[in-house]
Amino acid sequence: MLRRWWFMERLRPTVPEQRTPEVSKERQQLVLEEWAAARERLDRLVSARVTAVGDVLRTAELPPGAGLSAPPGSDPRARGDCAWAFDAFQAAGKLLDEAADLPDLAAAAVLADRALERFAAVQARAAGQPVPKATRRCFYNPLHTAAEDTHSPARKQHRQRARRRTGPREAAADRRPACPSCRRAILAGQTPDVLPALIPVKLSRLRTARVLVPYYAVPQQWSLWSVCACGAYGDEWPSLVLRGEHRKRAAAARKR
Repeated sequence: MLRRWWFMERLRPTVPEQRTPEVSKERQQLVLEEWAAARERLDRLVSARVTAVGDVLRTAELPPGAGLSAPPGSDPRARGDCAWAFDAFQAAGKLLDEAADLPDLAAAAVLADRALERFAAVQARAAGQPVPKATRRCFYNPLHTAAEDTHSPARKQHRQRARRRTGPREAAADRRPACPSCRRAILAGQTPDVLPALIPVKLSRLRTARVLVPYYAVPQQWSLWSVCACGAYGDEWPSLVLRGEHRKRAAAARKR
C-alpha cells in the first residue's frame, strides 16, 4: 500500500489584510506571481499523487461481492464503500483537470487519499482483518501530516490534568484538527501554515484586487472546501464535484 500521507513543498504566501484600502499594482503582481508559482508546484505534486492512487485502484482485486455488478445478497456496505471510493477517485481526477484555485488541487489529493482508505477498509473487512482507522486531516492545511489524535487516552488524561490552567491558546489549538506543526504554532501564538486561496476583494466601485487568504476564510458560496478541510470530512463531496458544483461556486466568485 502507498504511503498514506505525503509532503508538498511548504507554501508560505503572505496573507494581505483584507481591510487594506489600497493595493498597489506592484503588490498585486507579486501576489499573482506567488499564487501562480504555488499552483504550478501543487499541480505537479497532486497529479503524481492521483496517478499513483489510480495505479493502485486499477490493479487491486475487488473482494467478492464488492463490485458494482455484485449479485443480490452480497454485502451492501462493501458495495457502497467501493462505489464511494471510485466516485471519489473520479472526482479527484475531475478536480485536477478543472481546478480554479489551490484548494481545488488540495481537494483532489484528499479525495484520492480517501478513496484509497475506503477501498483498503473494504479489503480488510473481507479478509477478516481490523479496519485501518481513517486519517484525521489537518484543518489548517489538509496536505500536512495527519492531525494529532486529541481523543487518545493519553491526550484525555493530559487535558484533565491541565483543565484548570487551560488558556485561550490551548482552547484554540483544540478547536480544530491540527497537525503537530500547526498545533505548535497556535500554542506559540503564531499563525499556522495555512493553505491559501485567491479571492477577489473590492477596493472601490471600479477596482477589484486579488488577495491570498486562508482557504477556510473563503465564503461558502464561492467554494466547496472552506468548511470540510478540502473534502476531508463528510461523504457528500464526490457527488457534488461530479455534478460540477465546484465550477458553479468558482464562477460565482469570478463575477464579484
